This record gives sequence, structure tokens and C-alpha cells, in this order.
Amino acid sequence: MGDVRNKHRIMKLQEIFIKDTDEENQLSVYELINRLKLEFGDDYDVDKKAILDDIQTLDENKFYILKNPGDHNKNLYSHQNRSFELYELRMLIDAVSSARFVTKEETRNLIEKIKKLTSKGLAKKLQNQIFLDQRVKSEDQQVKLYIDKIHTAISQFNKIEFQYGNYNVDKDFSLHRQGVFYQVTPLGLIWSSDYYYLIGKDNLHIDIVNYRVDRMRKVKISEEKFIKTNFNVQQYINSTFNMYTVNIEPINIKFDNHLINVVIDRFGKDIDINKFDEKYFTIRVNAAISKGLIRWILTWGSDTKVLSPISLIDEMRVETEKMKNLYK
Repeated sequence: MGDVRNKHRIMKLQEIFIKDTDEENQLSVYELINRLKLEFGDDYDVDKKAILDDIQTLDENKFYILKNPGDHNKNLYSHQNRSFELYELRMLIDAVSSARFVTKEETRNLIEKIKKLTSKGLAKKLQNQIFLDQRVKSEDQQVKLYIDKIHTAISQFNKIEFQYGNYNVDKDFSLHRQGVFYQVTPLGLIWSSDYYYLIGKDNLHIDIVNYRVDRMRKVKISEEKFIKTNFNVQQYINSTFNMYTVNIEPINIKFDNHLINVVIDRFGKDIDINKFDEKYFTIRVNAAISKGLIRWILTWGSDTKVLSPISLIDEMRVETEKMKNLYK
């Protein structure tokens, strides 16, 4: 393959620089020629000047190549400008590894693709991703397709249809409503507590409803359109607990001072916080009074107390009484 056009050579050189060079790995002109021979055949012939001209052309076209002096008066060349820093790729790999909705096979495939976003040398440093219990990984290959369909429906203002269900004590997946399709206006798609949730409105509920995407089946985009609203997804997320949805009310809760970081982590720094006494502080927030909220408050035991509204106080009493009766 002695007759290789210049444009093919320069494209292959660019590929070699991307894959084989970085801050720690540099190549001389002769090493670049040898790599081209591996690509085009042993009979491929190119001189040093042509390679240097190609390097200059790449550099002039903003594919920057760094030149450093090496041993025996040889210059070494490398491409070090990357779209992603190594720590950014580690975060992507950790996120993929942790995501419950991504199957084991998809996790492996995505990690391999992420590694290709850097050089081979730097990719070796990405081998040690975080370890997690693989039992929490999804086994449903369709979830990724459902996510894409929901995003498409939202952007095109189309309603969606799907079956919905959950697992029973026999670990069998059972469809709700005898498998009748839900017809939903999709308002948003969020990732909460390692799961994707569709936020939407259907014709059976007055309030907004959340659906776990991994519990959907046979998702399809409807031809029926919906009118865009001013629904604020972030505000909605801030007012719900564990994706339980009911009416939102103002609540007032007292916390032990040591829980201040827990409260900020959950509600953010903009929440209304007031000193109660030397030991406690209180918060005022609009939130959905739900099982999710009640169980979150119970997490902190006697270090927290609901002050209002009365309806939430009554529900806390009922729940704590149930817990007490379990241990009689």
C-alpha cells in the first residue's frame, strides 16, 4: 500500500495522536511512521518531512500538537487537548456504575465507550470504577428505549401510552388495571433515588402523578398532542418526598441542631431556618404531606418533631403508634 493519499495519512495521524499520545505518552516521527506502517502495510513509504508537514497542518487547524525534546536529539510529539479531563471521565463511569436503571451489560458497554473518549494510556487509569452490589442493577433492556421515547414525546408535545405494574410477593411482574394502557401527558422526566420517574397527568387523577419508568411496559408515543404549560419541574421536585405525590401544604418542623446538614441536603440553603433555642432549630417549607415525608421524619427519631399542621401531627401519631404496637 505504497500509494496512500495525503488526506488518508493525515486522518490516520490524527487518530494515532488521539489514541496513543497524552501528557505521559509521546511519539517521535519515526515511531509515527512505524504506526502508519501497521495501518497501511509494511511496504508503505513516507518520509520525515511529509510527517512534519502533516503535524504542522494539524496544528494550524487547531488540532494542537505539543513538541518536546527527547533523547538523542529527537523531538517527541503528543496531543494533550481533551474534551474531558480524567476526573470527569471517572465521574461518568461512577454514575453509570451506580445507576440502577442501567443493566449490567449496558454498564460494561457504556464504560468501554467512555474509555474511548481519552487515550489508551489514560484509559488504563480508569480501570478501577466504584464497586456496588450488582443485584440492584436493572434486568429490563427496554428502559433505555422508554427514556428516549419519553424525552421525544415531551419535546414534541405528544402524549404517551403505556402499561404499568409492579412485582408481587412471588416476584412476578403484575400489570395494573388488567393491562389497560395508561394515557398520560408527560410533563417531565427526572432521576431520583437511582430511578427514572415520569411526571405526568392522566385522565384518572386530578393531581400530578409520578410513574417509575422501569415499571412501565410497551411505552409508545401517541399521535395526540398536548398544550405546553408553565409547569416548574424543579419546584415540584423540591416539594415532594421520595416521589410520593399528594397535596402540598406549609409545614413547620423542629430539628436537633446536629441535623442541620441533613436538612440543607434535603431542602437546599434557601430554606427558611430559624433558631428555636440553644438545642433546636425550626424550618418552614411547602411540601407534600405523604408517606414519604412521614417516613423521612421518622428516620431521625426523637431528634425531630412536627409543629404544624395538625393533620401531619395526627398522621405522625398514628404511624408511631403502629410502630409501637409492632414491638409489644
